[in-house]
Amino acid sequence: MARHVIPKNLGKVRVAMSVAGTYAVWNGKTGKGEFRILVRTRKQAEEIAKMINEKRHEGIIEVHQ
Repeated sequence: MARHVIPKNLGKVRVAMSVAGTYAVWNGKTGKGEFRILVRTRKQAEEIAKMINEKRHEGIIEVHQ
């Protein structure tokens, strides 16, 4: 189980295909402002993205792999 801290100024996130067939919940930025969570399935990525976009978190997301 991994815990990811969600920054306050994140903005909208989306699901993107990442390397080696994994999926990423990504905010579309590169460099210093980049935020990305890698997961194995698209379903899990969509659930996490929905939680973040609807602000149904308390600053931390726990990802079960």
